[in-house]
Amino acid sequence: MNRVRNIIGHQHRSSRQEVNQEQNEIGDELDDELTVFERQIDDIGDSVTVNTAGSGSVTIGDLQRLGFVNRCPSFNAERTMPFASVLLTKGFFCFPSELSFRTFLDNKRRLDALDSINGLGIPLFHAVSGGVVKSIFNRHAPIMRIYRYVLVDTSNEKPPQNGEMISQDGFKVLFKCLFCNVYQEIVCNYSRVEHKFVFNATRENESVPETLVMASHVHSRGSDTKLMGLNLRWYGTTGFASPFGSGSFKLLVLDDGMPSRMDYRTLDEFDRESRNYHGRTSGRLPTWATYSDQCSTVLPKKRTLRLAEFKIGESSPVNDARSSGIFDIPKETLALTCMCLVLHDLESRKDKRGGTAMALPSVPFLL
Repeated sequence: MNRVRNIIGHQHRSSRQEVNQEQNEIGDELDDELTVFERQIDDIGDSVTVNTAGSGSVTIGDLQRLGFVNRCPSFNAERTMPFASVLLTKGFFCFPSELSFRTFLDNKRRLDALDSINGLGIPLFHAVSGGVVKSIFNRHAPIMRIYRYVLVDTSNEKPPQNGEMISQDGFKVLFKCLFCNVYQEIVCNYSRVEHKFVFNATRENESVPETLVMASHVHSRGSDTKLMGLNLRWYGTTGFASPFGSGSFKLLVLDDGMPSRMDYRTLDEFDRESRNYHGRTSGRLPTWATYSDQCSTVLPKKRTLRLAEFKIGESSPVNDARSSGIFDIPKETLALTCMCLVLHDLESRKDKRGGTAMALPSVPFLL
């Protein structure tokens, strides 16, 4: 009996050792799999960091290794530009910063308190729509005129030509000058819409942005443009014929080789190239700017309604303080803000049933 018990006990111990050995081997395999999975996660994390960050010449090799090239500028600052309308005033205004907008309200909308050092409390742009009736009778007339406020020291600088004087404080004179004319054209059998932005100098020997074109299609979302050799996309805007407007959209920098409406005129060509493109999706592209009307107000404050805000990335030297007033604003910011003003006007005229903000016309009380 003792011999039988020893044999049975030896068999049980052997089976337990085999089971433990198999469990250890399975555990080792799981550890190996987890190690590989963690390594994949690390690789994915690195690729996501590279994908979503602004790409410059430093990371161009990494981008090529991942199968795409994106030449998005590197931004180290963000500018928030409020859009607002003043009751009984035609059009709407864009301010260079939140601080400038608050200063404007504190000054009770008066533009005679001129800040010649920082340029605070003064709108950057005044956008005025051309009107539907005028565009019907004259198709070559601009659909929008965008005026820029310029503060000039007349003691050492000539006043701008064709500028309207708004206020004066000694040698400091505030002018409102026509900065951009926006033209609209519907081509390709009424399927493609092009907006042309023609910029004018507001100062002597001033460098202005190049003439830009923003292209979209009547029955598809999104608008494309090209700036500084970069293909850009306003992602989230509605089609030209859509009765519903969008309360938020953003400006994306497309990868090199990604289909753009600037390169394909018809919707069929663009859709075909988009289906054949196997690169990154729009959600993985770097963002240059964002627009939202979630901050809009329904009740006026000091006769002023806040309509939306536009946030845009900027590049500035590390030791150089970014301007919060109307001075020293990059040309790229000026050009893209003019585009956003047009898109805001187009979207705000539509029904924003899906948004939380109330849809307000660009001109609250005047037609």
